[in-house]
Amino acid sequence: MPLARAHSDSFSSVYLEGDRPAGVILVARRGWTSRVAAMGVAKPFRGRGVGRRMLGEALEEARARGDRRMLLEVFEQNPAAVRLYQAAGDAEARRLLGYERPAEPGEAAGLAEIDPLDYARVAAREYEPDLPWMLAPETLCGWVAPARAFRLGEAGSAGAAYALVNDTPGESFLLWGLLVPAPGRRKGWGRRMVRALAALHGGKACRVVQVVPEDLAPQFLARLGFAPLPLNQFEMRHDLGA
Repeated sequence: MPLARAHSDSFSSVYLEGDRPAGVILVARRGWTSRVAAMGVAKPFRGRGVGRRMLGEALEEARARGDRRMLLEVFEQNPAAVRLYQAAGDAEARRLLGYERPAEPGEAAGLAEIDPLDYARVAAREYEPDLPWMLAPETLCGWVAPARAFRLGEAGSAGAAYALVNDTPGESFLLWGLLVPAPGRRKGWGRRMVRALAALHGGKACRVVQVVPEDLAPQFLARLGFAPLPLNQFEMRHDLGA
């Protein structure tokens, strides 16, 4: 039976064989860029070209819209998925790492909660350019509760640190953003912030998901006690032309 396609919105689709879901692809857009936010094929339909079709149609539609590039992330340790994307013409743009820091006692004194939107505004001023989609300040602008943002030190001063976190069940909390404005760097503010967050979360371990470019501050993270996670992602890019 041929697959039918139902649009969940203007850019995302569910593929069906009769009333049986065969696959789904979710596409996000920003400016001239599309991103495959999620893609999956139901187990009975794997090996039948469903993923290839979904990705090919998403690329064709992005090109027809006038988008300039398509982005996606895939775990390097999933060779079948990597081959699928490579066959579609996606190139490995960079490796994305995750990190974890073991639980450690700390002191939360001086930690002030701020609006997550204020964190995004500071990130827009201080972050490196061309970060992965999930770390970009324009993505962080959309973070709401249960995400929480914090400042240590006085806003606008030469000594301050900022963080964006999300607590999770289990033995770790997620650190989505950590920054020290340029005037306060190499003065221990990053370490004090991480220890304060650990105290706030009851001594839980701190985890960073696999969205950090491997060349983005690895020595800084190592000094804070973070070690790379065993699995990592590739950010892949498909240039669609002008």
